[in-house]
Amino acid sequence: MDLVEEAIAAPDYTDLGYWVAHPEKVDLSDSVYTSRPSDQFNIPVFFVSPTVHFPEKGGNWNVDPSTNEGKNAFNTPVQYQSTAFNVAGPIYSPAYRQSAYQVYNVAPNATTVKSYAIAYEDVKSAFMIFLKQIGPKTPFILASHSQGTDHLIQLIQREFTPLLEERLVAAYLVGMPVNDCDIRIPICEEPTSTGCYTSWRTYHLSAKYYNKYPVECIGVVNPLSWTTASTRVPASVNKDVLVSDEKPLFQELVSAKISNGVVVTERPQFPGSFVIRTKNYHRGDINLYYGNIQENVIARCVQYLKEQGRPE
Repeated sequence: MDLVEEAIAAPDYTDLGYWVAHPEKVDLSDSVYTSRPSDQFNIPVFFVSPTVHFPEKGGNWNVDPSTNEGKNAFNTPVQYQSTAFNVAGPIYSPAYRQSAYQVYNVAPNATTVKSYAIAYEDVKSAFMIFLKQIGPKTPFILASHSQGTDHLIQLIQREFTPLLEERLVAAYLVGMPVNDCDIRIPICEEPTSTGCYTSWRTYHLSAKYYNKYPVECIGVVNPLSWTTASTRVPASVNKDVLVSDEKPLFQELVSAKISNGVVVTERPQFPGSFVIRTKNYHRGDINLYYGNIQENVIARCVQYLKEQGRPE
């Protein structure tokens, strides 16, 4: 694939410089785009960014988060995706040695497996520091998109304990398929379920796509109804779609229906949407349902604190 394997020093997550978002500094995760205030419950969120590393020929299989270019590559998802979850509390989001986009364009091999393993080790290291910093009893939320979701799935499988499961408000594992037949936490069946995960991938109604797992094993939650029912939820329920900070929030833009392991919807129609040429709405997985995600995060936080007998 014309990329190189150059050794990159592992990040030291006790160093604030390796955090794209952290409560001890002002950063893009503090952005507020809707009427819902941030940090309503002081429940921290560990957010893992999607793929932002698109090297040209001769580039490295993994991004170098010690460089300004490497760190700044994470700014866009932190600003426009992690903020869907900041209603819960402060965002912690690491700059990590994530894999290049090219890992998805070739069959898995020793090089791609090694690249992904390097990325995962950073996510794991950052999570361990996150746990130390928030304290042993604090509840938390996991959130991710795309490559970040793959790493969080692995983290849950390898590192979670019953005690961590008790502290988990919810995991929003977006943009990659989750094997519900082989994950240690349950799927969120209802809008206020806690200690569980939600997941979806968004496509046009007529799109063709690949399912990594048997359909009956793919965990999917509808991001408008927040249930696993296959009933179509109309666009009238869709709130505060965030396209960019230069455009207004859009209302009632898209519907959502679970079908064949994914969420399907119609083509989004808004000023400038003519540039959308694809039927794979992967890049919009979070933003198309931005306001609905915020409302759901709030609902799960309220329910979790109620279950724990803690004041909201």
